[in-house]
Parts: sequence; structure tokens; C-alpha cells
Amino acid sequence: MPHKPNIVYLMSDQQKASAAGFLGNPHVPTPFMDEMAARGIAFSNAYVPSSICTPSRTSVHTGVHPLVHQVTCHQNRAPWNLPQLAELLARNGYYTCVAGHYEQKRNLTRGWHEQASFQLVGPLWNAESKQYQAGRRDVGWSAGGLDMDASEGTSALLTDRAIRMIDQAKASGAPFFLHVCYDDPHPPYFVPRPYDTLVDPDTLPLPPKGGDGGRPEWQFRCMQDNGSSRATDDDVRKVMAIYYGMIAYADAQMRRVYQALGERGLLENTWFVIGADHGDYAGEKNLFNKNESLYECLLHVPLILRAPDNMHAPRGLRIDRFIDTVDLFPTLLSLAGVEVPEYAQGTDLLGWIENGAEPIRDAVFAQVGDYHGFLKTTFPGGMPESGRHPSLLRGARTADFSYIRDPDYGDEAYDLRHDPFELNNLLNRNASPEPIEALRRRVDAWEERCLQLRKELGVVPGDRGFVEGWE
Repeated sequence: MPHKPNIVYLMSDQQKASAAGFLGNPHVPTPFMDEMAARGIAFSNAYVPSSICTPSRTSVHTGVHPLVHQVTCHQNRAPWNLPQLAELLARNGYYTCVAGHYEQKRNLTRGWHEQASFQLVGPLWNAESKQYQAGRRDVGWSAGGLDMDASEGTSALLTDRAIRMIDQAKASGAPFFLHVCYDDPHPPYFVPRPYDTLVDPDTLPLPPKGGDGGRPEWQFRCMQDNGSSRATDDDVRKVMAIYYGMIAYADAQMRRVYQALGERGLLENTWFVIGADHGDYAGEKNLFNKNESLYECLLHVPLILRAPDNMHAPRGLRIDRFIDTVDLFPTLLSLAGVEVPEYAQGTDLLGWIENGAEPIRDAVFAQVGDYHGFLKTTFPGGMPESGRHPSLLRGARTADFSYIRDPDYGDEAYDLRHDPFELNNLLNRNASPEPIEALRRRVDAWEERCLQLRKELGVVPGDRGFVEGWE
């Protein structure tokens, strides 16, 4: 057994924190996540630094925010001169392997000894294609079951591949880092049986739609593009039921990874990380999927750390402090005994917990947008054209308030104590409350710090990708 621990990082795609059993939703069957939370450390206030895949994942793998690495929308590539998590682990003796949806085309491929992407022709590609072919292209909320058993779906096939990677990693004799990136519950909202009927839509409470409330103009265009006006309450409940079923499907497959490690005698020296890249509207605000915006349902995600069986470590601990997923970069490097780069913007979570868990931060920051490409609406799996922002959105949130700087459609702010679904824009009033003015200043200060760090590091941005026909 190698002295250094193995690390397995299981990631779902577009799972918001409010769609996890261990975080209080009784309608989502997540028995494996619930079990890992009960036997490990559950973070109830983990936030991502961006609301869409590529920027959020790049932050985890580089340890800095989008303002620093400059990946702010889907068509950016990761910078060429910031080392990535897998590279640093590989340089320090780790066998590294990744499978699934890990942004293979966006330069998040460095440092892996073995890769298996959904985007490469083969069984994973074929299964994902069937899911996308099931979705409608005229609305963003189509949902239903796939005519296949669970063993034939993307999450099961991905798990099959990951288990083969475990055998290869074990054979290497080195400690390993395995990153498994599930596509569930990413739209289109379709899932194999029996998960399409696992959750009864009639039992689900609908999220509040709200009225005008000072909503920005783009939201109403998104509702039109999404076909929200054509979605009945029954349609919304169906989407929610399938979305929860997709999460349950991924949860069951994550358990298979865990069981495979147990069968090979590897659990006593393996750390587990379970998280998500960002969230999903899934009916909130009368919207579906995601877009370039900075709301609670898109930024707040589940996060669990579970220690090896042979290690004395916190069990059944729940942390309610604010966590930023850039914290995973120094946390995983520290677990592996690898020196953390000084520029990393996160904190080693385990070291922090051992030292008493005083608050790391009382606010979290996020950025998204600055899109100037040629993509239009990309249903059934993507976002509406009206959800892309030509300017960069920057935001911050505390336990009480959220603030979004939007140069395109006007700033937004919400009182999270009385308006947790962020439906009533405080800036629609004549005066801005002082807490919002304070958040404005904090966003200014955070941006200044990030831009200074970018300059100090001499970050070379990746290819912007804005070439028509090549996106």
C-alpha cells in the first residue's frame, strides 16, 4: 500500500445544493451521498466561482478565479502557463486518470496519464448521443425516460470505464488520482429506466415563479427562448422529477466506484471527494438549464470529503461556513503532500478544520460572461442565446445579501433572508441599501486583487475560440 493516499474525485454536472438529500431535500434519492456525508465532512455552503462548466472547472484545476485565469465563458480555453492539478500530482509521483465530461476540448487535459472523454468516439459518445437525440430543440425543458436499462446509460458506462482505470492505477503501484466526471443531471433531462419513474412528479412542490420584481430584461427573453410560457405546472414537475432521477442515477453509479475500491482493498487508503461543477434552474425563476448569470441555484453546490477507512479524521461533521471550490486545489495537493503554489486563492480545508474552522471568508465571489462568439441557442443540452452576456458579470454574496454587477442589463441585488429565490431586485427601488453598497465595494476590491494577481503571474490566456465554424 503506497504511503501517500489515493484520491477519488466524483463530480456530477449541474447538481445544485438544493437537490441533495443530505442537504435537506427529501424528494431526491441520494443514499450514497447521504451515507458519505454521514461518514465524512459535509459542506452545506459550498459555492463555485462561476455558473457554467468551463470557468468553474478551470478554477478547481488551477486554484484561481475566472478573473485570474480568464476563462469566463464556454468558448475560452484554460491558460497555458498555469499548472493544473493533475500536472502537479503527476510530477509528484501520482498516477492520474480522468473520465467523462472534463472539458477535453478546453485545455483541461494536461497531466493525465489516462483519459476517456465523452467527446471521443466510442461507447460513452454513443450513449450520450442517444440522450441528446431524445431532447427537443424548440424548448429548454424537454424531459423523459430513455428506452434503455440503467446499465446502458452514460453514467453506468462511465463507471465501467472508471473501474477499469482503477485496475490500471492499482497495477501502476503508485498512489493515484481518479477524477470521474458524470454528465448527469446535465440536460437534456432524460434518464434510463427505472430512474425515469423513481420520483413521483405529483409529490413535488413547485418553486415560486415570482412576478416582475425588477427582473432584468434578459430573463424575460430567456423565458421566451426556453419556451417557459409553454411549460405547464405538470411539465415543470416532470422536469424536476427527471432531474432528481438523473441525480439518483449518478448517485448509484458513484456507489459502484466506491464498492469497486472496497473489493480491491483500496478504501483504507483512499480519500473521496464528491461535488458538482455548478447548479441548474430546474424550474426556478421559470427557467431551466443554466446561463451566464450568478444566482444561488447556479452557484451553490453539494460538497463532501470522506477520509480513508484507516485514518483518524472527522466523521459526520457538517460545516456551515462559506466554502469556495477553489479551496479544493490546495486541499487535494495538501492531501497528496504536494507543495501548494503561493498564488492559490483557496484554503486547505482539512488544515483549516484541524485549526478550529474559524471563518475563511464571510462572502463568496463569482464571475461569468464576456462572450463574443457565434453560438446561438444550443438546445437540447445548452443554453438560450439570450442567456449569454457580452460583458463580464461579477458578483458577491453573503449570508444575507447578493449583488450582481451586470453592465449589459443593469445591476441586481437581493435580500436572501426574505427572498431566497432572488425574485425581487432591490435595485429596482430608488435607493440602494448600505449592505449592497458595501458589497459593491467588495466586488471592486476583489476584482482589483484578481487583476493584480493575473499581472503578477503573467497569465497567458488560452485560445478564445471565437472563430465561426470552429466553436
